Amino acid sequence: MSITNVFFDSDALIAGSASQRGASFVLLQLSELGLIQGIVSKKVIEECRKNIQNKLPDALPHFEQIIDHAVKIVDNPAQKELKDYLNMADEKDVPILVAAIQAKAEYLVTFNTKDYFPGDTVKLSIVKPGNLLKKIRIQLNEMAK
Repeated sequence: MSITNVFFDSDALIAGSASQRGASFVLLQLSELGLIQGIVSKKVIEECRKNIQNKLPDALPHFEQIIDHAVKIVDNPAQKELKDYLNMADEKDVPILVAAIQAKAEYLVTFNTKDYFPGDTVKLSIVKPGNLLKKIRIQLNEMAK
């Protein structure tokens, strides 16, 4: 199994920080182990910090540990780089989509899959954490045979 580049949207990153159960947490653990490459943009980190401080302050230390050990941080795309992608995501999510594309992510993990609609012109799958985890499990089972 080659290392898969997985871009985490803020909702999946927050879920993995706030609970040590669930697919988001497991995916972040796989990233920390080097079995997948977890990627986030600076915008995702800013969003997460703000939301975690306001709503889940007890999760902040775990979030910081994830940022330090489990994910690669990429720059936000420049404003001019967004224009070709405006019709592929909700307006507020276009910078996240473009950051994932620029990072050469194969998957963008989010609970809000309806906010992204890149179509077939972009090589990026928009998936919920549980669906990606299921796919990884299938690949691992196939390798074990």
